[in-house]
Amino acid sequence: MQLSLFTALALLVLTATGFLAGRTRALAIGAREEGRLHSLPNYHGYFVALWTGMPAFALLALYAVTGTMVVNTLALGELSRASEPLQQRYEAILAADEDHRAATASVERLEAEIRMLRAEADAIIASEGPHSEALAPLRARQEERLLDQDDARFMITSREAAIAGIVLEAADADVADARARAGFEYRRLPPEQRELFVADARALAFADTLASRDTPELRAAAEVFVPRQQALAWGVSLAALALAAGGLALGRSRVTRQFRARNRVEWMVSAALMLASAIAILTTLGIVLSLLFESLRFFASIDWRVQDFLFGTQWSPQTAIRPGQIGQSGSFGAVPLFAGTGLIMLIAMLVAAPVGLFAAIYLSEYADSRFRAWAKPVLEILAGVPTVVYGFFALLTVGPLLRDFALFLGYEDAVTQSALAAGLVMGVMIIPFVSSLSDDVINAVPQSLRDGAYAMGATKSETIRHVVFPAALPGIVGALLLAISRAIGETMIVVMAAGQAANLTANPLESVTTITVQIVMLLTGDQEFNSPKTLSAFALGLVLFVLTLILNIIALRVVKRYREKYD
Repeated sequence: MQLSLFTALALLVLTATGFLAGRTRALAIGAREEGRLHSLPNYHGYFVALWTGMPAFALLALYAVTGTMVVNTLALGELSRASEPLQQRYEAILAADEDHRAATASVERLEAEIRMLRAEADAIIASEGPHSEALAPLRARQEERLLDQDDARFMITSREAAIAGIVLEAADADVADARARAGFEYRRLPPEQRELFVADARALAFADTLASRDTPELRAAAEVFVPRQQALAWGVSLAALALAAGGLALGRSRVTRQFRARNRVEWMVSAALMLASAIAILTTLGIVLSLLFESLRFFASIDWRVQDFLFGTQWSPQTAIRPGQIGQSGSFGAVPLFAGTGLIMLIAMLVAAPVGLFAAIYLSEYADSRFRAWAKPVLEILAGVPTVVYGFFALLTVGPLLRDFALFLGYEDAVTQSALAAGLVMGVMIIPFVSSLSDDVINAVPQSLRDGAYAMGATKSETIRHVVFPAALPGIVGALLLAISRAIGETMIVVMAAGQAANLTANPLESVTTITVQIVMLLTGDQEFNSPKTLSAFALGLVLFVLTLILNIIALRVVKRYREKYD
């Protein structure tokens, strides 16, 4: 870190030197030669400074992004080469092990039987329907085969672990180098645990974080990381300084009386702006692709039962972590989550849309300037209140109040955590999103439209209804869309006020949950990113993205229609 900081400071000094060198040379040429410079001296300075700093800082940025990956690749490659004798011995013993061969053959045989049973079940569903009595014995046999397959896989894992232990015990006497054991351990780890191994080794090597464990193998791996990290850091720093010095010399040599420095500098600025736009677009594309790829992994893990996910009514994502555990398959019917999200969002918008819109109309058209000067800032304070405070308010005040009122009316099943409590408080929270933006849009309507309506004899209310509101409708739709997106993405209020139960209900007095709450629950804590339970969070995120995209398309259609009418 100190080397990188020193390099960055040195590059800043060289960049400033490049600016002064370019400007000084331009002034000297302008004073020595007849005629005016094509560009101002400052542009020549900017040109030299850009040539000095831009390539070097680009190299540092590239190192910051890929340096860790390069070091990891080099270090793990050396560990893998060091562990090759142990790996060969392990594979030889494994190939000769009768129990391992029998378990592997059993897994393959059971996999073929499971495929046949699924094909038979699909044929019965196609011919007799999903409620056929013939499906029950097939499903029972399929569950039995799945349990047998889990047992066989557990046997394979146990034998591999036992043989690896034998190899390592022999390595203590035959192979003194702990790097071989470290590489052998890394090669046997599942993909989701290899990152933890590398993180622990780097933590022991550079002491930037705490390692989760400390073993001789990790210490040996850490000793491999250190020299490669130092060599790469020094190489990049020297290369960056060399690039900066070369860029300064090259840029300064280009400074002449006829050199179009201003055009070059403006082109570089335009390229930088274009790059910033491309980064924003590529970031969005990366988010979409990451959601898509992980969602495909989830659907593959549930045998591509997409219809069960989109239209199933049972949400229970718990899966087994060992063979024979109850609830090992999980249920991923997301309709209760969609319904809960829609119900809470609808209640929130029924509160925020009319209140926020009427407040905006009053503040912009009816209120005097003194009242508006303090009323609008006070209203916007609601947007600055932390969502956890709203959650406390909903849980301790609004929820009990609604429960007592429902009990008073004779509804005996009322609970404190309900969709109505969360929706009402969320609606209050997003009122400023509607009122403030709508107020700005209404104030942006040209006064000439109002004056024309008054000249034709329209009253103030008629002018607002038939002239101002339609002209401001595109912006109002945008404000409502922002409020809807805020309501869909809210998590804390829902957790505290609506609960976490995935209930499929239209009763606002019952507990429900939303997509965002489930995503947080699925990704909280130590999770394995190869299980359907964790991967289902990405599928939920993809659905949420598609839902927001559809809302944006609808809003754009509305805006386009009314803009054509009132432009």
